[in-house]
Amino acid sequence: MKQQSTGKGFAYLSIAELLVKIMSVVYVPLLVRILGDVGHGIYAVSYEAFTLIYVLTNEGIQRGISKLISELHAKNNPRDALRAFRLSRTLLIGGGLFASLLLFFMAPLIARASSTPEAVLSIRFLAPTVLITAVLSAYRGYFLGRSYVSANAVSKILEQLVNVAVSLGGAYFLMKVGVALGVAGGTLGTSVGAFVAVLLLVREFHKAKLNKVKRKLQDPEAYHHTSKELVRKLLSYSFPITLSAGMIHIGGFIDMFIVNNRLLDAGLLYAAAKTAFSELTRFKNLLFVPNTIVVALASVLLPGVAAANALGDTESVKRKMNYAVKMVFMVTVPSFVGMTVLAGPIYNILYPGRGGVDLLRYGSITVIFLGFIQIQNVIFQGLGKFYWGTITMLAGILARLLFNYILVGMPEVNIMGALVSNFLNYFLPFVVNHYLITKVLKYDVKLAVNAKGPIISAVLMGIVIFAFGRLFGMLDLRYAFESILTFVNIGIGAAVYVVSMLLTGGITRENLLEISPRIYRMIPAGIRRRMR
Repeated sequence: MKQQSTGKGFAYLSIAELLVKIMSVVYVPLLVRILGDVGHGIYAVSYEAFTLIYVLTNEGIQRGISKLISELHAKNNPRDALRAFRLSRTLLIGGGLFASLLLFFMAPLIARASSTPEAVLSIRFLAPTVLITAVLSAYRGYFLGRSYVSANAVSKILEQLVNVAVSLGGAYFLMKVGVALGVAGGTLGTSVGAFVAVLLLVREFHKAKLNKVKRKLQDPEAYHHTSKELVRKLLSYSFPITLSAGMIHIGGFIDMFIVNNRLLDAGLLYAAAKTAFSELTRFKNLLFVPNTIVVALASVLLPGVAAANALGDTESVKRKMNYAVKMVFMVTVPSFVGMTVLAGPIYNILYPGRGGVDLLRYGSITVIFLGFIQIQNVIFQGLGKFYWGTITMLAGILARLLFNYILVGMPEVNIMGALVSNFLNYFLPFVVNHYLITKVLKYDVKLAVNAKGPIISAVLMGIVIFAFGRLFGMLDLRYAFESILTFVNIGIGAAVYVVSMLLTGGITRENLLEISPRIYRMIPAGIRRRMR
């Protein structure tokens, strides 16, 4: 097991995250077919409750661990880094157990408040997962802090494979008993997959002898932190990160109650309201597919920015910021164009005969700002400005809740109102965060320069896939052939985008060489000569 640079770490983790999300995109339509629209609406309520508890008990402390571990290793103090990991693991086990019990006993209250009484059993099935993922987060945070990204990447893929297989099997067999039990069966794989991932990382931890400190790596003059100091430092990092990461999901959790109840207020019957909420959930799942790459970037960016900031290396911080901004544009701009142009064919493949395509067609622009606030929050965290992103995110959430309450309750608007509120949720923090980074912190983040290549390339890609889409649409084909042609069109669009990025300087030699010299050598010589 080898340590990876920021570029390679981002490449490994983004590929893993993308594979995981692709599996999720394929898995959700199968789950919807097994559970039905109403059953999936119940499942979405259950998972929203679980996700909030998961984020509050895992997400922040995982990033806090990686930040603390990277800082201690940057100062040649691996002894205290290992102690910090062990302390954090103990804290997470205790916190995870408490959160699991809390979710289990609050299940009836959550189900009643969301007007979804059938969700009690599935929420309780998800409760043990919080404890298992707490342990998993401790190991993932340590591996990220040490820049051993490949182990995390493999564990994510294995976790999702097990999750998909067990969840689909559980849903299929238990649906024969009843909808509530079938929905609960659809959550079984979450616990089993996380447990398998824990076993893998524990094995890698001991195999690489990360449980021991080599004397030659330890600076004898390094400050010896007490356990109390390490815990205080870990909590000081983790709490604001948890608050920031949790804001997105707290908004979603409150939103779940508002949207479900306001859909009923708008005049929809119970089954129609659950179907509409299922459509909204499916749209959000697709919206988060490209964002998984941004999340991977954020995971490897935080330790890098934190370590550079700890050493006072301002130039390195600037480079990492602009690299991250460039990557966000490279991922989110073509995703927005592709999802807008191909919304119909995508839904025909994933959810044939089901509604919701207009949500993707008109709401996919949000993916750009969702990606940016993830990176902006990580920049704040790496620089020690922990609460800045939290405050701006809170403003976005309040706008989202207000507009959801107003718009979703209108009979002529109903679920489409969630698109407006979802956009404002991320756009408002993006604007304020950019002002704080550039004008207050005085970091020169070049949005226009970094956006030029992706925008030009994405527009060209959009024209090409629109033309091919119209051409393929003239053919009266069955589902299988239509699906194949859609994937061909996506492949054509991706090729056009990548070639255009290489020729316009959107992707430079330096970018590719940092990720993998092998990929650079695979590019045709004619294109390499024209690259910047």
